[in-house]
Amino acid sequence: MVIAYRYNVLRLLGMPEARWIIIGLHLVLLLVIGMHQGVLVDKEALKYTGCARDVLAGDFHDLFGNYLKYASYILFLLPFVALDSLGLAILAQVVIGVIAAEALGRWTERSSGNVGLGRLAMALFLLCPLIQTWTLSLYTEYFFTCVVILFIERMDREPQLAPSLLALGLITLFGRPTGIFFAGPAFVWIFREHLPTSIRPWLLPLTGTVIILLALGVPRIEHAQLAPIAAGQVIAGVGGVGADDFKGHTIGAAQRYLVDHVGLTEWGHITLRRLTSLFTLTRPYFSLAHNAVNAIFFALYPLAIIGLWRSWGQTRVRLILALIVLNGALVALTHDEWSGRFLVPLLPWLIALAVLGLREHRAPRAQV
Repeated sequence: MVIAYRYNVLRLLGMPEARWIIIGLHLVLLLVIGMHQGVLVDKEALKYTGCARDVLAGDFHDLFGNYLKYASYILFLLPFVALDSLGLAILAQVVIGVIAAEALGRWTERSSGNVGLGRLAMALFLLCPLIQTWTLSLYTEYFFTCVVILFIERMDREPQLAPSLLALGLITLFGRPTGIFFAGPAFVWIFREHLPTSIRPWLLPLTGTVIILLALGVPRIEHAQLAPIAAGQVIAGVGGVGADDFKGHTIGAAQRYLVDHVGLTEWGHITLRRLTSLFTLTRPYFSLAHNAVNAIFFALYPLAIIGLWRSWGQTRVRLILALIVLNGALVALTHDEWSGRFLVPLLPWLIALAVLGLREHRAPRAQV
């Protein structure tokens, strides 16, 4: 009976009409979110819209300085700031989100060989409040999350360095400071076929290690960004051991300071708590209803593990695992954020892996 029910659900999801039903439910969810939190175009959003106004006035100082790591989003905002219509920017994000959801569905369909499972991944992305709460804000999270999906799916579909793929990769790279943690492994993955078979299994681990080492040594990071790391804060601004005398300018220096002050054992505990916090979907200061909705998505984790096991022979799946591990390592070595938004770019891929966990059979092993 369970198998028959599963078959019927996937068959219904695979029907053309299901796409429009999912998009309709998505719009209802956005309406509910909008009624609850409104549209966020203030606070952090003012930094990006302000930089966009400077660019329109011919001042590129901040774009190539403080906001270079967010340049893709600022360029995205330019036409809407020029029209003085930030509402249109929100609408554009909604459209981009639907396009990205369909791309995630295509990636999942190719990986699973099932149209219904691909449509399920699309639905979970568009109906996940943890992700969609950022659609109605002019922060970088949703735009960056969607661009990552479009880049990875395009690369998986046609893994050649065509101009369109290179453009998507550059947009990803400059979408957020963590862009290199997605674009770097993905670009390396494209060239795996040109390497000896003996090297291919080590390609992604070595790439990830190099990126982490480079991140630890990036110079001239602002003290305000390094202080939570040096203080051992799991969530930035909360707790810690104090780091008033920290004078370093790199993540590596902040890590050395923390080890010197708490010892290796406690450093290990802090690092593990940061990693755990990244993948924790609830927060003690969220409302009971908020936590209850978020807790539903804990089901993604065991299903994602099953999906990894069943699809391990696919190199595309191992790339996704590398992206998740690499971004997890970054947070473990830095800090988490109070709202959990650092997890948002990873959630679509956890959804995709979880949907793969619903496949009936494990895929045969493929060559590396």
